[in-house]
Amino acid sequence: MLNRRKFLGTIPLGAVLKAAEPSFERIDTHNHIHRSAPELIESLENGGWRGLSICDSREIGDQPSRLGEMIEGTIKLHRESKGRLAWATTFDARAFEHPEFASRVIAQLQKDFNRDAIAVKIWKNIGMAIRSNSGEYLLPDHPSLLPIYETIQKAGKTLMAHLADPDVAWLPLEGHADAGYFRSHPEWHMYGRAAAPSKSSILAARDRILAHLPRLRVIGCHLGSNEEDLAQVAKRLDTYSNFAIDVAARVRYLARHDREKVRQFALRYQDRIIYATDFSLGTGEDRRAAETLQRSHDGDWAFFASGEMLSLRDRQAQGLALPEPVLRKIFRDNAARWLPGIV
Repeated sequence: MLNRRKFLGTIPLGAVLKAAEPSFERIDTHNHIHRSAPELIESLENGGWRGLSICDSREIGDQPSRLGEMIEGTIKLHRESKGRLAWATTFDARAFEHPEFASRVIAQLQKDFNRDAIAVKIWKNIGMAIRSNSGEYLLPDHPSLLPIYETIQKAGKTLMAHLADPDVAWLPLEGHADAGYFRSHPEWHMYGRAAAPSKSSILAARDRILAHLPRLRVIGCHLGSNEEDLAQVAKRLDTYSNFAIDVAARVRYLARHDREKVRQFALRYQDRIIYATDFSLGTGEDRRAAETLQRSHDGDWAFFASGEMLSLRDRQAQGLALPEPVLRKIFRDNAARWLPGIV
């Protein structure tokens, strides 16, 4: 049982009035924390949270890789947290045309599995940036990647897939609410790039992996990258029983949809929705970072648990007031089932 007095103080008052605080430890399955962070670990423990720190290989072109340093820092964090923060590994896909690419990646993953990695992340540079020597974009179902997925399946680990981006990445930016990120990161704005794959083609390639490896657990990060269209998310969940989604950095998108449709979606797919934030720890003051993460946790919990009107970034939205058994699935049980080893 959690320290109820300590935990109650972290929940916004409006949420407390409509939703009892949980009697269970919650799990945030999508963080990026790759160094020692004792103040953050203490804050998670006091608040009744566990987490998953995810390594990802974001390099494109000939950028130097920092993956080795990231993995070692994340393992150190995992050990210092005494398992409160589990970890997920990844691999650099840029050498996918090298004859020994798959065998080298598999050897690295096996080493990481032996050091407690519970999952493997693939990122959007697969599909949106990495290209062959002849200029073709690497799609997530390329034959060079299949032995890697088969290894993950055989090991009983989970594949976490952030593939593609919100729709605006393929649209003109003028007047779009989410244009700011792509103005700051133009390398991910696909609009006008004749050779670039469409969003639908990238996600279709992901879906072919789901069909080809039905025993491979796959978590589609960020609402499976169909954040604007819950009907598309539902279609994928109905089609592929080995597919689940996290809500990392996408609660604000849920708040833009019709509240009752989102509530019914959450009730229908209560076994396939996994809570996450996409929190990243930078180089600043750790206490302030811990407070930022706590505010995210509090606000997201209020959205799912309470029926209050809430301020969520760019809008006011009424909370979903989900039943306690559903909240327990989204905030804990689904993580334990889809990411074995996280608890």
